[in-house]
Amino acid sequence: MLPELVGYFARRLGNWDDAADAASDTLVELLKRPDRVPAEETRCRQYVYGTARHVLARSRKRRIRYAELADRLKAELRTQEHTTAIPADPDVADAIGELRTRDQELLLLVAWEGFSVIEAGAVLGLKPEAARKRYSRLRVALRAKLS
Repeated sequence: MLPELVGYFARRLGNWDDAADAASDTLVELLKRPDRVPAEETRCRQYVYGTARHVLARSRKRRIRYAELADRLKAELRTQEHTTAIPADPDVADAIGELRTRDQELLLLVAWEGFSVIEAGAVLGLKPEAARKRYSRLRVALRAKLS
């Protein structure tokens, strides 16, 4: 039955990867309520394809919403002024680049994204005290590297 489902979706979606995803979504739906799947082969097949139709409809709606959202975002970005903060000083960029990835992210969440140290720490899964200590050590280390 699975190859038939993949074929059903591939013919409608035009993409094997999307077809495989939709077929697996259909199986998940069927497994949620196995008591509703008829035992008789013909009725079972009809039920499975009925479920597949619903999965296909949701997939199409999701694609349309995604495309509309992407179009709106692109249009909005075209009208906004871009002020991406990139260190102009190569020494600063090098000093940041020498930090561990997680430390870089803490620093950049605070400096570029406007988070407080505690908020940035929460994004990284750090407790408030750990975030404050790490940020304090980072500032000291950066000052030392830039001196």
